[in-house]
Amino acid sequence: MQRRTVAVVTGDVNASTRMLEEDARRLEHVLNTCFQDVVSALADAKAAGFTNFRGDSWQFVIGDPGMAVRATLFFRSSLLVHSNQEFGKRIHTSASIGFGSIKYMPSETSLAGGGKAYEYSGKRLDKLRRRVPGMGVAGLGEIDLFMDSLLGVVDALAHHWTALQAQAVSFALQGLAQVEIAKKWNPPISQQAVHKHLLSAGWPAIEPALRWMETTLKGCIAENNPERLSEGETHER
Repeated sequence: MQRRTVAVVTGDVNASTRMLEEDARRLEHVLNTCFQDVVSALADAKAAGFTNFRGDSWQFVIGDPGMAVRATLFFRSSLLVHSNQEFGKRIHTSASIGFGSIKYMPSETSLAGGGKAYEYSGKRLDKLRRRVPGMGVAGLGEIDLFMDSLLGVVDALAHHWTALQAQAVSFALQGLAQVEIAKKWNPPISQQAVHKHLLSAGWPAIEPALRWMETTLKGCIAENNPERLSEGETHER
């Protein structure tokens, strides 16, 4: 039976080996919080099965692969915000997105699985370690090269984000207008301040690139998803 395409996102936190043991345990909590942010803010992405490995490595599945890049970027921006709050410094992470089939959608009792998407994601992360921090994709054939090129530019911008810029991008990734972002900010700020944060973060350049990637992904993946795989449904054990 043919399985539909999903996305598996795998990452490593940068420079985490220099952390104290207590900070490493706190990092695990921060990473889980970032995943919960993805679930809450981007419900349509159908994020599931967050798994933490060795404290500094993480992984989760995106049920709607067309939103995989947005969800990954959101996770990264969320990490910058929460790490600044928790540790007083910005923590970056590499992130690889593998597109393909999996044996079953993970659940609370099955936090990890197997399949092409997991394989692609893991192997791409191994290569990313040579240019950490970084983001990349695998499993889309020739499109991988185009996606990697765009993600390399986005990564270069994200590496310089302040916590405030990352916060603004997090809101923008939810599709909120600047006026709405200003009101949701805690405490509220002016629309002009939001505009300044997004401009400094490079959002005017990131947004159209993100839309192109999402349009391309949806067109590519639609051909490979003949049926819906509901959460928890098992085709192969």
